[in-house]
Amino acid sequence: MSIARLTSGTSVSRQAVTKHLRVLADAGLACSSRTGRESVWELERRPLDEARACLEEISSQWDSALNRLKAFVER
Repeated sequence: MSIARLTSGTSVSRQAVTKHLRVLADAGLACSSRTGRESVWELERRPLDEARACLEEISSQWDSALNRLKAFVER
């Protein structure tokens, strides 16, 4: 989306949205391209999908460990 579209109907300034989008771009979570005079921003899904997969693996490990602890305590 363009910054104009992202800010439409909100009280957030274009400058504030631009600043946040640049932070997201620096983190590899968003990218922009020029269309005429506007910058069009797009979400980079791959880093978020990778983070989600890592968190799901960690969650699974914790669930397993807690289930083993519960079984041990209940014995």
